[in-house]
Amino acid sequence: MLDMEEKVLRDLEKIEKYAAEKDHDKEKAVTEVQSLLDKAIVESEKRDSKITHFHEEVDQLHKKLEIADDEAIAKYKMSAEYKSSLHMYGTESWKASIKMTKEWLVDDHSEINPDEFDRYLRKRRAADLAAQKVKITDHGGFGSQTESSLDS
Repeated sequence: MLDMEEKVLRDLEKIEKYAAEKDHDKEKAVTEVQSLLDKAIVESEKRDSKITHFHEEVDQLHKKLEIADDEAIAKYKMSAEYKSSLHMYGTESWKASIKMTKEWLVDDHSEINPDEFDRYLRKRRAADLAAQKVKITDHGGFGSQTESSLDS
């Protein structure tokens, strides 16, 4: 029986040793997993911080873009290019409308002379230019002043 007890004790020691090794392996694995989780958390926090920073930068760029549109439009409207384009397109539309009106006159109203229409337009334009240069004051209707004297 003593042999049996010794054998059982040896088997028990082997089992305890095996269990201790497995506990050590388990603790080592848990430590490794915890280390990997800690690293993943740190990386996740860094990425979250970067994402937040990028969102802030995108918001700032959107604000700059909104302002840039308004500033660019205002700057373009102050440019000589805009003024010349406006003048050119205004002149071109005016010429096209006069041409269409003349064609209408010739086609539908042969009794109207298109040359008379041209003379009328020249007189009208001269009258409009004169009206732009001279303004009548509201001070009892006396006198007139040019635009430059009214501005000062």
